Amino acid sequence: MSDNRFTPCIILPGIGQSKVELVDNAGNKIKMAWPLDVDGEALMGELKGPLMKMMLFRKDAGFSDKVASLLKEIADPIASNPDGTMKNSLKVVSYPRSLKECTPDEKRYIYKMVPLQMLSERIGEENLYFFSYNSFGDTYETAKQLSDFIDMVKEETGSDKVNLVPVSLGGALSTAYFELFAHKNDIKRVMYFVAALGGSHLIADIMAKDVKTENGIAMVEMLANAKTAETLGGLLKMMPEGVFETTVSKALDSIITAVLANSLSMWGIIPPERYDSLAARYLSDESHKALKEKADRFCEYRRRFPETVRELENKGIEFFAVCGYGLPLMALAKSDRMSSDGIINVSSTTLGALSAPLGEKLSFFPEEGRHCRDGSHNHLSPDGTVDAAYGLWPERTWYFASQGHDATAYNDKALGIAARVLSDDDFKDIYSDTEFPQFGVAQDNRK
Repeated sequence: MSDNRFTPCIILPGIGQSKVELVDNAGNKIKMAWPLDVDGEALMGELKGPLMKMMLFRKDAGFSDKVASLLKEIADPIASNPDGTMKNSLKVVSYPRSLKECTPDEKRYIYKMVPLQMLSERIGEENLYFFSYNSFGDTYETAKQLSDFIDMVKEETGSDKVNLVPVSLGGALSTAYFELFAHKNDIKRVMYFVAALGGSHLIADIMAKDVKTENGIAMVEMLANAKTAETLGGLLKMMPEGVFETTVSKALDSIITAVLANSLSMWGIIPPERYDSLAARYLSDESHKALKEKADRFCEYRRRFPETVRELENKGIEFFAVCGYGLPLMALAKSDRMSSDGIINVSSTTLGALSAPLGEKLSFFPEEGRHCRDGSHNHLSPDGTVDAAYGLWPERTWYFASQGHDATAYNDKALGIAARVLSDDDFKDIYSDTEFPQFGVAQDNRK
C-alpha cells in the first residue's frame, strides 16, 4: 500500500519509449521488434552490390527497389495487416508494478525514457508507474489494457483515482481512454507533456508523400539510428541524378504500406483536418474496412475532444500541458513553416494555440481571444509568435521557445512544472508560482 497523501501517477510514454519483442508461438523472444533492431553493417553489406552496379552504370539499375525491399524487411516486425491486426506475434515488455518494485535495470530504463526523478522525489517511487504498450497497435485495445492497468494501480495503492502523464503519442492513447472509460471517473489530473492531441503534420506529410525528397535520409534516422542514416546519407549524395528521389519515393511506399497505413495508432495522430483525404487514399478498399471503421470513429471523437474536455472538467478532472514551439517540423516535412517542437505542431500539443508562420509574428489579436483571468490579454509570447489564449487551457499550459520534442524531457523547468502539478493540489495554473512563467526558454540538461 502506498502513501495515500499523493495520487499515484501513470506515465503513458511516447512512440519510441516502450520495448516490444518479436516472439515465437511459444512466446519466446526472437529479437527486439521495437525499437527496431537494425544492423547497420549488414544493411550496408546488402546494399553493396546494387550500389556498385548503380554507380558503374550511372543509373538506378535496381538500387531503389533494393532499398525499398530492405526497409520493408527492417520494418516487418512492427507491420500490420490491412484490418489493423499485427502481422507478427509480439510481446510488450511491461512493468505491472510501481517503480519502487522495479529492478535497478528497469528503473534505469524508465528514467532514461522519462526523467521524472523530480516527481518521484516528491511523491515517492511507490506512487509512480510506467504503462508500456505497442506504439503501432490497436489504440482501442491498448486503451482497454490501460484501463486494466489503472485498476491494478488503484487496487495496489488504495487510491480511487490516478493522475495520467501522457507523453507524445501517449496523448492519443489518453484520448482513446477517455472515449471508452470516462464513465469510470478514475482520473484526477492529466499532465500532457509534448502530447500529440491534435495529431502531427509530420506524419500526415509522410503519409501523403508530401515530403522534401532531398531530406529523405531523415526517414532512415527515424526508423533506424543516426549512425546508419549518416552512412547512407554519404552514399546517397553520390547517386546519379534522379535516383535519390526515386529511392526516397519507393522507401516511403514501403514504410507506409507495411506500417503506417495499417496501424490504428498511426491514424490516431493524423490531424483530423487531413484525415478524410488520407483515409480515402489508403483505407477505401474492402481489405481495410474493419480498420477504417475504427479510424473513422476515433477521428470523429478527436474532432469532438475539446467539447468532451469541458464535460470531463465539469466532472472534476483537471488538465495541464507543457509544450515547445518555434522550431520547424523535421526536415522531411513540407509543412515546415508551422511552429512546432520539431515533431508535433504547437496547435496540436495545446489543442488550439494560435501561432505565426516561422519567421513571422502575429499581427492580429481578435477580441474573442482574451481568455485570461483578469480580462486583459496577457497570453502572448514575448517574441510575439504565439497566442496561448486560443489553446484549450490558456492558463494551464506552459510554453518553451525553440524547445525540441525529445529534449523537453531534459528541461528542468518543464520537469519542475510536471512535478508540481502531479504532487501539489494547490498548484493550479500559470499564476501559482512565479518560478514557472507561462513562457520559458529551451533547455537540454542531458548528462
